[in-house]
Amino acid sequence: MKSASYLSLGLAALAALLAAGCSSDEKRPPRTAARAALVTVTKSVLTDMPVNLSAVGTVEASATVNVVSRTAGELLEVLVDDGEYVQEGQLLFIIDKKPAEIALHKVQAQLESDRAHLAKAEDDLARSQKLTRGGFTSAAQNDEARVAAVGYRAAVKADEAAVEQARLDLSYCEIRSPMAGRAGAVQVDKGNYVPRESKTLLTIDALQPVTVTFSVPERYLTAVRGLSAGVDLMVTATPRLGQAAEGTLTFVGNVDSATGTVPLKASFPNENGLLWPGEYVEIKLRLSVLKDSVAVPSRAVIIGPKGPFVYVIREGPGQDAPGGRELIAEYRLVASGTESDGMTVISQGLDAGEMVVMEGHVRLSDGIRVRLPENSADGPPGARPADAGADT
Repeated sequence: MKSASYLSLGLAALAALLAAGCSSDEKRPPRTAARAALVTVTKSVLTDMPVNLSAVGTVEASATVNVVSRTAGELLEVLVDDGEYVQEGQLLFIIDKKPAEIALHKVQAQLESDRAHLAKAEDDLARSQKLTRGGFTSAAQNDEARVAAVGYRAAVKADEAAVEQARLDLSYCEIRSPMAGRAGAVQVDKGNYVPRESKTLLTIDALQPVTVTFSVPERYLTAVRGLSAGVDLMVTATPRLGQAAEGTLTFVGNVDSATGTVPLKASFPNENGLLWPGEYVEIKLRLSVLKDSVAVPSRAVIIGPKGPFVYVIREGPGQDAPGGRELIAEYRLVASGTESDGMTVISQGLDAGEMVVMEGHVRLSDGIRVRLPENSADGPPGARPADAGADT
């Protein structure tokens, strides 16, 4: 009897526990599906993609002139400031002209004297010739008159040359800029004695245009030489803090056997003066343009164990997404090619106009549901145009 009563109590307790469990299950809220991963997307585009070689170049002045004095004397005037932009023919320095003026006057006086002697010698020669024909003087005397006239003619020519040289020396007392450009620091002060052609007074750099020197690996020599022979190769130079400038390739050097590189030079108009001698710039040499290429922002391409891949967004049949569309991330291997200005060419595995993930890759796997920011504009919510992801 006791055992039967114990069994009845056990069954009653079990029934109470089961009833309590059912009651708690009825109160528990239903489970919800896992929240979709948040990503931003952009469209792949069909575009013409340039093929560029990248390098680091150095800006150089297209011409540099060291201004020296071509005559000696005291420096009376300095008419240029450090760093001033000068024009061709602009007066820069004035040297004491008095010694040159005195020398000019001296040779001019000698020229006048010799011209007077020449006039008399020619008159004597003409008179001697008449007398010789009349038999009143000897041939020897006539020859002496001719020699005297010839000598004074030579003396006059020498005096005329000396006058021109003296005038040239006088013009050297005014030192003018041989070209347009930027003046460096003035190396001599007013009042100093300036020797002839032995001291640099000023250095002038031509900054319009400028030259940029850089090197590329020798494996590109054939392409560069072949293209440069037919067309002007475009070169872009970008300073660290400044806008990009465009120029043309002007020189292809010999291969440097020590480094395995080819030295190149490009000329830039530099009309805005942003490129500065001695500055390092990022160089892009355009070799060709790939027409009608599928491209995506480089940030959309991930390098995995099997190679580069992207996540393509496709629509599923679900009803949870805005507008009744479920968005699914699809893992897709692609073949990537040229990269330029933050865009990468996709040669295989992707069509133009497909949506690819820009940000949020770490939360993705093949087939996972995704969601987009609510403030999206074009296309699916959160989509951005392809150029929004390009590095500029």
